[in-house]
Amino acid sequence: MIFELTDSLVSDILFAMEDQTNTSFVDAQTASLVSKDSALNSGGPDSERFYALPEWTSGDGYALLVSFTENLHSPLAHTELKNVLDSGRGVFRNFKDVLKAYPQIERKWHFYKNKCMKKRIAEWYAFLRESWGLEALSSSSEDFLEETDELLQSDFTFNSYSSVRDNEDVERGKILVAEEFKTQYEGELGNAAAFLWQQVSALAAPENKMGFVCRTQSEEFAGCVLAAFCPSQAKKTVVLTDCFVLHDYRGLGIGGELFSQSLALLKQNGIQWVLLGNSIIPQEMEPLLDRLGFKRSGSCYMADLILS
Repeated sequence: MIFELTDSLVSDILFAMEDQTNTSFVDAQTASLVSKDSALNSGGPDSERFYALPEWTSGDGYALLVSFTENLHSPLAHTELKNVLDSGRGVFRNFKDVLKAYPQIERKWHFYKNKCMKKRIAEWYAFLRESWGLEALSSSSEDFLEETDELLQSDFTFNSYSSVRDNEDVERGKILVAEEFKTQYEGELGNAAAFLWQQVSALAAPENKMGFVCRTQSEEFAGCVLAAFCPSQAKKTVVLTDCFVLHDYRGLGIGGELFSQSLALLKQNGIQWVLLGNSIIPQEMEPLLDRLGFKRSGSCYMADLILS
């Protein structure tokens, strides 16, 4: 018996797949979920009316936690989640507890989990359609599977930089990031790293910068990518003066979106060369820069003369 996979039914199946206690079936006659007992009382789970749900075990759930963590580019959250996975105790509960401290990453987790589980449902339904002698669904019929930037678009706004509107928030953000450098590198080395990082921003006055700023829907500043002509009389060459995402918003794809929109703006304005002059580039940024076409030229080296 054939049934249609509606959005409502998909939502019910998602919920039932995570229920490791009860067993549910799709009742093709009503296109809804029923319990195992209900199926037994109406002809049995093996009849053509009832269909077992896609398999989803605790092992599948754990694998999802691992893949999410491995691809998370928020250093602190990644470290905490990795520690939970390595602990071997209360992993699912503790994983959720860590995410509560990172609301935006928690939202990304739910988005990621639903996308992966919906893919499993799509594969299951494709197998059923084949058994019914039906053609595979077109991609337009599987909109719920498409990987979109729904998370970014629903939670954040990206607007062209305005020195009048945005400079104060950018300056506060720079101070917060500089403090992170001081924590990452101890003593004078941390102060030096923070100082060098801030000097790049000081290459141009706020009103001479251009780029994009990201804010939450409640107007909280999340990050920016700004550039200025280098030197000031240049026509086709700019240096990226301010490129950062605040700690609480990392790992959500904001940096990539800021870079993409800012580079598109620069190209529209006839810019040919874009320099990233920061001497210390976070390792997690390197894959993004590679994708955007940046080429490495030189690096930052530190020598500890006491230990050498």
